[in-house]
This record gives sequence, structure tokens and C-alpha cells, in this order.
Amino acid sequence: MRRYLVKVAYLGEGFSGSQAQPPETGLRTVAGEVRSKLLLTDHVPEDRIDLRFASRTDAGVSALGNAIAFYTEFKDPETMLRALNSVSDGVYYLAYREVDDAFNPRIADKRYYRYSCPADRMDLPAFREAAELFEGHHDFKRFAKNETGKSTVMAIDSVNVRLRGNIIETDFCANYFLWNQIRRIMAAVMQVGLGMSSLQDVKEILAGRDGTFGLAKPEGLTLLDVTFPGEGFTFPEECPYSRRIGRDLFRDGLRSGFHRTLMDRYREETG
Repeated sequence: MRRYLVKVAYLGEGFSGSQAQPPETGLRTVAGEVRSKLLLTDHVPEDRIDLRFASRTDAGVSALGNAIAFYTEFKDPETMLRALNSVSDGVYYLAYREVDDAFNPRIADKRYYRYSCPADRMDLPAFREAAELFEGHHDFKRFAKNETGKSTVMAIDSVNVRLRGNIIETDFCANYFLWNQIRRIMAAVMQVGLGMSSLQDVKEILAGRDGTFGLAKPEGLTLLDVTFPGEGFTFPEECPYSRRIGRDLFRDGLRSGFHRTLMDRYREETG
């Protein structure tokens, strides 16, 4: 058997998070989808797959560049990617890297996330100023879900805000992130942008005053990439999921067309 680290992408709306859930819950997860397709295309025993994720994502959160490690009987990794993409429902397998038995995908170099939200009614300068408060070394106790025994003191390397059309994109980079950290940060930033909270409120709570701004919706969050020390990933010369992309783009076009027609019909009826 060989062990590979595989770069994967998925839309969060189709999954109840990345981590496996007990069968009796009936919840569809990224781990469950990957495992079922490995069993379908591979000959590795289920108890030897040893599927591990680089980053955990909650229900509704998407990924363009998460990474998973597992054992496989495939001799050719490009054949493996094509086989998995041919049967997958919701997960795209992008690239690969062979790793040894001791490799732990949780020990990554950097993680990159993006949160996207509507620009409507947002005060962009105030939004940006609030976001930049979180750059650097802080105690994020009020901006993360409590995990027993885990320190909330850490550093966010960079926070960058840009306006793209009618969408505000906020990019984060750090070695790791705490549970719900970005969604709690973005709830505060958006409240400032909408005039519902002040910069001073955010500064005081970041400094330790008791309080919370809630939790931003998961659909706006995307894990852009996870990088690792050493050699990079190998991307096949021929895209291993090109046929699926064409099908999915057609389906997305039908969905967009439905919503456009719905709005056009309203305008026609109301003059």
C-alpha cells in the first residue's frame, strides 16, 4: 500500500461538515463521501484507509484546497484521481503528494481562508479597520468556541479586505485557526460595517471584556488552501475532473437562470 496526501475541494452546502459522524445520525459528511468512494474504486481494506484531514470544516463551509491523507492500493496516483473524480458526488480530487507513514496532515505550514459577504449597506472603510484589528498576536478567547485545554492565544499573520463587484472578500492567513474563530471575527466586523457596533466595542472585547458578536453564517467561509513544508503537490497535466466541471457549471447555470427569471417575472408583474 501507498500513502498519499490529496488536495480536495468541495461545496459546503452539500455536507454536514468534513468530519465523519456516527451512522445513526444519517448526516452526510466529506469524510463519509471520500471513504465510500475509496471503498468503491480501491482494494484497500476499510480498516486500513486511515483517512485524515488537514483542516476541519463545519457544516456549510466550503474548501478549494483542503488536504486528506489515506492509504491506497492504487499504483498510479493520476489513475487514482481520475477514478475518484469519476464516481464522486460533491468532492473534487485535484492533486497528490506521496507521504510516509509518520506524516500528519494536521501539522501544516499555513492555512488560508476567505470570508465573502454582500457589500450592500456596508461602510467599507469601517469594515476594513475592524478586520485589521485582528491581525497579529492576541488572546482570541471571545472570538472562538471553547475547546478544553487549548490556548486561545495565537497569531493571525495577515487579514486583507478587498471589494470585488458587490462582494467583500476578507482573506486570513495563519499557521492554524481556532474553532469558529473566523466566523466570530466576521460577525464583529460586519456589525461594525453595518453600524450596529463600534470599533471601540470590538477593541474592548478583543482586549478581554466579556461579550460576543455572535457567529457569521458558514456559507460565506471557504478554506482556500493548506500548505506544507517540503515538496509541493503534483497536478496532472490533464485536469482529472474536467467532465464533472462541465456538468456542474451547466447545473449552476440552470439554477442562476431560475433566480433571474423569478426576479424578471416580479418586475414584469409590478411594472
